[in-house]
Amino acid sequence: MSETRAPASNDAVRSLRASYALAAGAAAATAASADASIVYSGAQDISISQFSSLNLNLDNDSYGDVLLKNYVFGGVNYMGATVNFAPGKLVSFNAGYSYVSALSAGFSIDSTSVGPSFFGAMAFGSANPNAQFNNVSNAYLGLSFASGANLYYGWVRVSVNQAAGSFIVHDWAYENSGAGIAAGAVPAPGALGLFAAGASGLGFLRGRKRSA
Repeated sequence: MSETRAPASNDAVRSLRASYALAAGAAAATAASADASIVYSGAQDISISQFSSLNLNLDNDSYGDVLLKNYVFGGVNYMGATVNFAPGKLVSFNAGYSYVSALSAGFSIDSTSVGPSFFGAMAFGSANPNAQFNNVSNAYLGLSFASGANLYYGWVRVSVNQAAGSFIVHDWAYENSGAGIAAGAVPAPGALGLFAAGASGLGFLRGRKRSA
């Protein structure tokens, strides 16, 4: 004997609709809060030609935040970086001169790791073996940079071949809440799935209402 299901009442439909709407709204809010903190450039792959530089603007305001250089000094290829405005600094070290540290993915870039300098050499070949970007693929430089009254932490992913004079900027990201950021961190895609699940729930409810 088949079971006959009574059609849902208007009150029940309204209640279910409200529940799905709340779920969708909560999912959207979760997605927004999860994605709002890390601002990611997307893939860029910008090549900096020799004898030139790139004034990289991480937060798309009116000012460049870090100057990346691909110069030639005395016939030797040199790559370096300078954060443009105080109190911004690079994750760097000092070995008689300031050098930018080549970071691996996951390195924590925050108030405890930036500094001591706002500038540094990245690559200078045999002219200076302390440089850490002489021949690297997908290495990160970490920095803090000023944006108005705010100080943000970010990363830039690069590949450098000092001997060939090649300097490629792949992508970058920063944390717009002022918190630290891990090298390579990007907005979490999983939160967007929650929004999609909430939206599909609303679609399912509308289909049930039409059937009723």
